[in-house]
Amino acid sequence: MKTILIADDDRAILALLSYTFESGGFKVTLVSDGVEALSLARKQSFDLILLDMMMPGLSGLAVTEQLRQHGNYTPIIILTARDDDDLKITGINAGVDDYLDKTTPQREIITRANALIRRNQVYHKATQPDVVPTAYEFKDLSIDLKTKTATLENEKVLLSKREFNLLVFLIQHQDIIVSREAILTEFWGEVQDYETRVVDVTVSNLRKKLNNRYIKTKRGFGYRFIEDETIK
Repeated sequence: MKTILIADDDRAILALLSYTFESGGFKVTLVSDGVEALSLARKQSFDLILLDMMMPGLSGLAVTEQLRQHGNYTPIIILTARDDDDLKITGINAGVDDYLDKTTPQREIITRANALIRRNQVYHKATQPDVVPTAYEFKDLSIDLKTKTATLENEKVLLSKREFNLLVFLIQHQDIIVSREAILTEFWGEVQDYETRVVDVTVSNLRKKLNNRYIKTKRGFGYRFIEDETIK
C-alpha cells in the first residue's frame, strides 16, 4: 500500500485530504504543523509527502529545504492558496516536486500524486547497478549513480535532486540537443505555464555549479551535454 504524510493546520482540509487519499488506496498519516511533519518524515519512510505552504512552526517550503539538505528525496507536493509563479520557481529549485492550489479537484490531486510516485520509482529503478552503468566518467567530471553524487575537479558538487536528475538525463542524451519541452515532459509531466521558466532557471543553476562547462545552450532549440569542451 502506498503511504503519504499530509501536513496542514486546517482540520477540515486534513479530513478532506485524508478521505481522498484513503479512497485512492493510500495509507495516510496526518500532522498539523511543519515541525511535526519534519520530525516524522525524518523517522519514517513515505511514498509521498503533501505539505501546506503556510503552517505553524515551519512552512511547507522550509520543511522541504531541510529534508533535501539531509538527503531525503521523497516526492513532495506543496498545497497553496497563492498563485505566485516566482514562489513556485523558488520552491521547485529548493526541491518541491509539484504545486497544487486548494481548489484543485480531488481526482486531479490523486492523479498527480500517483504520477509523482511512478516517476520516482522509475528513477530509482533506472539507477540500479544491474540496469544502467553505476557511474559516468569524463575528463574532470564524475557522476556516481549509486550514491547520486557528482564530483568536478575532485570536489563534490552540491546538486539538488532535480539538478542531478537533469544532469544524468542530458548525459544519457549526450551530444543531442534536448528541447525544453522534452525536459518538461520528463520531469514535470503535465506542463504548466510557470514551468517553462523553471527549466531555464534549473539549467542555469546546474551550469553555474559545473563552472559553466559541459552543458551548452542552442538558442531557440534547447540544451545538450558535450564532453569535448572545444565544441561550441
